[in-house]
Amino acid sequence: MVFRQLAAAFVPALALAGLALPGVATAQDAPQSQAQIQELANRWTAAYNSVDVPALEALYADDAELYIHQEGRFMGRGAIGDYWAADMGRSNPITVLNVTDSVVDREMLLVHGNYQVLDRNSGIPLGSGRFAHIWVLDEEGWVLDRDIWVDLSR
Repeated sequence: MVFRQLAAAFVPALALAGLALPGVATAQDAPQSQAQIQELANRWTAAYNSVDVPALEALYADDAELYIHQEGRFMGRGAIGDYWAADMGRSNPITVLNVTDSVVDREMLLVHGNYQVLDRNSGIPLGSGRFAHIWVLDEEGWVLDRDIWVDLSR
């Protein structure tokens, strides 16, 4: 926590001076195009569709929150990983995310769009709806802080 506070104080000053701390993400790392923002969503789908729970968990901040409409709220990286692991086991799904809008700030990204869940073997749609991701910039780079899913197919 102390490092985070120090980095918050000194990284902007170093950036203004044209310097950067090695290994510390800076606001200059903010996505500048819609393609770069879609790439963040693609990181999530790549981990999910590979059934790689550790990789999926690693996308989330330690204290992240996941809200699944009509299923509940899951707090913390471990609880989120447990939820997605169980979800992956329900019907062997794949998920496609299509970013429709975003708000970019130096240290935060609001990304939202449409999702579709398909049966991996048959391609039959299993669900669809809207998602919203709030990504925050920390020492390691962009991590998911808040993740919201609303299933519109129910």
